[in-house]
Amino acid sequence: MTSYLFAWLLFLGLALGAMANLMLHNLTGGAWGVALRPALAAAARLVPLGALLGIPVIVGMRELYPIADHGWFDPRFFAARSVAYLAIWSALALLVRRSEAFSAIGLIVYVFTVSLAATDWVAALVPEWYSSALGLVVAAGQMLGAMALAVAHAGLGAPRGERGGGIYIDFGNLLLMYVMTWAYLAFMQFLIVWAGNLPREIAWYLPRLQTGWVAIGVTLVVFHFFAPLGLLLFRGMKRAPLLLGCLAAVLLFMHALDVYWLVAPSVRTHVAWGDPVALAAAAALWWFAWRPARA
Repeated sequence: MTSYLFAWLLFLGLALGAMANLMLHNLTGGAWGVALRPALAAAARLVPLGALLGIPVIVGMRELYPIADHGWFDPRFFAARSVAYLAIWSALALLVRRSEAFSAIGLIVYVFTVSLAATDWVAALVPEWYSSALGLVVAAGQMLGAMALAVAHAGLGAPRGERGGGIYIDFGNLLLMYVMTWAYLAFMQFLIVWAGNLPREIAWYLPRLQTGWVAIGVTLVVFHFFAPLGLLLFRGMKRAPLLLGCLAAVLLFMHALDVYWLVAPSVRTHVAWGDPVALAAAAALWWFAWRPARA
């Protein structure tokens, strides 16, 4: 169930991040969104499929979460909330269009519901832990992952030898912005917990920093923040479609590792055989379902 939860959150998160990026472009405009819209729109259309794939998590909630006889984790209340999140996101994905007013409301709803869902589906894996910043970390990661997916599709699909113009510089700047936003939110959450040093709060970080899982944390710090930050500061890097596409692909893989790091260390001390199998299944399903139209 943990392996399935990780793969499902990755699949659904990429679709939700694409939907949020579409709404962001509806509000801000810009050539970057026009170029990336086919890839983002194709990903956003997978939100209803991701919602259907959440049914096993709701059915198997007793295997994952501290279900109680009453209160917030009453099984009927938990299931009703989960269904509500998925229904709201599916409706938003189906209604994504070039409406500024709709997109403004949709982004607010997206951030609010993702924050609640992150508490229910991720934080609750460690029952005594809670963070008001987790939802923002998850939302930023989803938007970063979807942007990396779209940029990788554009960069790796560009004709070989092509020299990117201003549009690829925009892609690089957007990736840089998302990398810095995700890192800032994740670090501030860690800093607040570290400064407080309360048993209830450090329960989340202890298994991630004092066991073998720390290797994934170090990998994320290096390759999900410092390395992309350094490379994206170079204008030449952002003008080369192939190099930018490769970097975006690495960021996409790091996003998958980040989702895994949010889930697995909360419930076990080792990598299970089902983890790579679930990741491969999610990647295969995404490969066959995601069909970007021509820009």
